[in-house]
Amino acid sequence: MLTSTNAFCFRHSAGQRQIRAQGTRPAGQLFSVRRNDKRIIQCSSKSSKKRQSFKYDPAMQRWVKSKSEMAFDDPEFDPTVIPKSGSAYTLWPVVHSELMDRNLQSIDGSKALQMQKKGAIVVDVREAKQFEQCHIDGAINVPMFQPVQGNSTFDNLKRLAMAAFAMQATERNPNFREEALAALPKGKKLIVACATGGTLQTVIKRTTPGKEKEYADPERSFGKESRSLKGIFELYEAGFKDITHLEGGLNQWRYEDLPTFYAD
Repeated sequence: MLTSTNAFCFRHSAGQRQIRAQGTRPAGQLFSVRRNDKRIIQCSSKSSKKRQSFKYDPAMQRWVKSKSEMAFDDPEFDPTVIPKSGSAYTLWPVVHSELMDRNLQSIDGSKALQMQKKGAIVVDVREAKQFEQCHIDGAINVPMFQPVQGNSTFDNLKRLAMAAFAMQATERNPNFREEALAALPKGKKLIVACATGGTLQTVIKRTTPGKEKEYADPERSFGKESRSLKGIFELYEAGFKDITHLEGGLNQWRYEDLPTFYAD
């Protein structure tokens, strides 16, 4: 169990999100934050001792890998984003690292349909309202996000801002894990889907006659984040084990004209 109760906060260089680092997991399995360089974070996933450094690039508004040499004196810290609205969540590069170490597999719609026919459960993590309008036949909805619940100044401004675009203001669902445990059968294969799918891949492939080459994609140092990938991380944390990711999400599923429910 943890022996340290230290906690500290800092803001990354974009100055837009507060990140809290606090010991919350068994020693030796945690992520760590460098104290003397507040822009750079080093992490190791629970399933691997491998460490990886990253920082936020405010100009490009994305997380990128860092080549800095870093010495860390305390591994018992877990970097968590504390948003002004909704519940806390784990930084995307940490999520990416964990899913890569778990060797998460992505499958296309045809393969997912075959697995579904054999008993796999499709889990749709989109918002409940979106799910009601359209979803993969037989899918179960466990939303990652919910309508903003609070009444703070920030919450109300967020509602007004989104209303200007005819959209609903949302925030992270604090009960996602509990709702997943209540709605999903343990021991079943899960196929997790959102609207777009996202990817863990950090390279692009170019095929020329006779050969195929891979190139590091600077736009995707940590893949392309999505709600389905973040949802998978949360499901692992909740104790689910046999999980697969739907490549391309519902958008690709519909494009391939696979079985889909539409509200009247």
